Amino acid sequence: MECDSEKHKEHMCALKEKGDLELIRCLSTNPAVECGNCGAKADKPENVCNPVELPK
Repeated sequence: MECDSEKHKEHMCALKEKGDLELIRCLSTNPAVECGNCGAKADKPENVCNPVELPK
């Protein structure tokens, strides 16, 4: 599934591609969602392409 969001450059997969590991760490300190596409975990759904809530 391709992401066509205008905010894709702020998603975990785009940050990983850019090598912005410090920002990735900041956005995933307490993951609540993971990307249904690539499996990246993030604190907030707006930081992944296809958010799936993690079990609590």
